[in-house]
Amino acid sequence: MMQGPAILEAKNVAKSYGGLKVLTDVNFHVTQGEIVGIIGPNGAGKTTLMNLISRLTSITGGVLVYKGETINDKKPYEMSKMGISRTFQVVKPFGGLSVLENVMVGAFYGKRGAKSKQEAIAAAEEALDIVGLGNVKDRDPRTLPLAQRKKLEVARALAMDPDLLLLDEVMAGLDARELDDMMAEIMKLKAKGITLIVIEHVMKAIMGISDRIVVLHLGRKIFEGNPHEVVREPAVIEAYLGSKYARNKES
Repeated sequence: MMQGPAILEAKNVAKSYGGLKVLTDVNFHVTQGEIVGIIGPNGAGKTTLMNLISRLTSITGGVLVYKGETINDKKPYEMSKMGISRTFQVVKPFGGLSVLENVMVGAFYGKRGAKSKQEAIAAAEEALDIVGLGNVKDRDPRTLPLAQRKKLEVARALAMDPDLLLLDEVMAGLDARELDDMMAEIMKLKAKGITLIVIEHVMKAIMGISDRIVVLHLGRKIFEGNPHEVVREPAVIEAYLGSKYARNKES
């Protein structure tokens, strides 16, 4: 396990909608500079947890602490200014804006808080170059293939200058080459000092990039460990991975 200060701590975090408990007593932390993967079956509460961290939905119970400050009552725009940005499962670029203009939106509303159009353009171009989209900056994003639209989501989040980046299934639907490319891009972000929480169903990806993995099932954390430990944990195999995957990892 990596050593260093925790940039984020979740303490007994819970979320309910009326009588429906989506998350119950979830505890984990994210250390500065690491990649923490979150896995679990559909309906496990993964995206709900992301929504709580980015403050898109209210917390029913427990405490979220970011950089030593309780953030339970913060607004989404406040979290952006504090250095948290995210992507979303469904890629929906802003209609009527170019690729560059889509990313400029992040520059205006993130931690950098671009004070002029020129500052926003500079931040957006830097983010697009990082993810390899600089050559399509003038395109209509709706004309881009899926892999590039997912990179656009990442670029828009990067333009917000995050310290903690939340990636929600940015590798879903990619072919093998595109998957390897996106994994390499994510490792570059880590090398730049960005801390990441990654939700992903693609096991090759999550096992290949994560320092630690948190496993959710029916709204509860059932295991936490490094990728090697996760694929050998009986509770995880039963809930999610399946015995065939575990046997393949051992062979």
